[in-house]
Amino acid sequence: FLTMTKFRIYALIHGQTLPLGKIAGCEIRQMDSSEQKRRGFSPIQYEFSENRDGHTSYATSLPFVDPMKLCSNYAVAFDIEEHGAQSALGGAVRAFDNLCSRLFLAGVRDYKSTIDRYIGETYLYQISKVYQLDENGNEQDAPLVLQSGHIFLPNRPDRNEWQDEETAKFLDKILDFKDPVFSKALKYLYSSSVGHYRLASFEKIALDHFKSIELIVNTLSKKDTFKQRVDEAAEFLKLTADEIAEIKKYWDARSNGDIAHSHHRDPVAFYPNQFPLPTGGIGYPWAHLDRLSRVVLLKYYDVRRRYFHIDVHEPYGDDSRPPTLGAMNEHSECNHLFFETNTKHKKDVLKELKSEFCKSFQVDEKDLETEILGARNRRDLFIVGLFVKNPDFCAETNNIRNKCISIFG
Repeated sequence: FLTMTKFRIYALIHGQTLPLGKIAGCEIRQMDSSEQKRRGFSPIQYEFSENRDGHTSYATSLPFVDPMKLCSNYAVAFDIEEHGAQSALGGAVRAFDNLCSRLFLAGVRDYKSTIDRYIGETYLYQISKVYQLDENGNEQDAPLVLQSGHIFLPNRPDRNEWQDEETAKFLDKILDFKDPVFSKALKYLYSSSVGHYRLASFEKIALDHFKSIELIVNTLSKKDTFKQRVDEAAEFLKLTADEIAEIKKYWDARSNGDIAHSHHRDPVAFYPNQFPLPTGGIGYPWAHLDRLSRVVLLKYYDVRRRYFHIDVHEPYGDDSRPPTLGAMNEHSECNHLFFETNTKHKKDVLKELKSEFCKSFQVDEKDLETEILGARNRRDLFIVGLFVKNPDFCAETNNIRNKCISIFG
């Protein structure tokens, strides 16, 4: 059997109304800064452990980081009997969370009863000292070692050159690829990929994973339901049947599981006391989603780089000027062109536009698909959406100057 020891954990507490005395198994008391200094109060923090395995490079995470610093003349104490200091800390966190949440709600009701408004500030606490109690109840410094342990991604890099020589060209292209949907989806994907190392919750990691996919799907389709939008977007992205099914499965988990709608009870609440307090209990297969979100983003890039918005309008001034194709907002947008022409009929304009596009980008007209979109402003006759079906096409507008297209300021 494990030997049980009595501990007393102190935390600074900060709030609008702090009733002194014993509440919810805790005791709130006044404690000035000189006594806090004498006791050696400081925020509980993990420390980075030294590399014990001889790795040349690695990453390691602190299981707990307190980003806050409290200054208060009030402290709250909690006594607990546990087999170790870290278990005692876990029990104290639960007790202080319970106390502060109840104080917060009581404060809201207090204002409602007094001035008939639902206001009131939250309550903060910061664990600052852990004592071990002897048989007489005297406080003694508790042995507490909080260090990181697990090593991630050891001995990187694996190489100094890309395995595929085309990857360097791909990197150059995406560095200058100015599609906002691509950039934001990549931001979500990257955030999810580093979330585990930065102590993000499983909920945050899972939401970032799916948000990357959701953003792309909602951009490519305006159907009523998400699953209908997935079916339509899948046609553009050339997703497999398995990938479509996985997205829909993850959508159900995201919409109906703990991430969006928490269960009425928390399974973690029944775990033994431990510190840091565990989080989890979410039925969401975020690790498998990591691969799928990468697939969707890369396929979106492959489609988006071949899709052009072309604003069609009449030329200024000189009506005798030949049709002109050029880039618009090339420093902030991708594949946004304009086409100036005196031709009026849409069919003739499309024929003329395709001809100019093929000459400028050296593509075959049979590889082009076009659609007529609404005008952005009064000057536009209309907007053409143009898609190059050939997957080997690689002329984004950041390379447009090399395609002999007239560029206007």
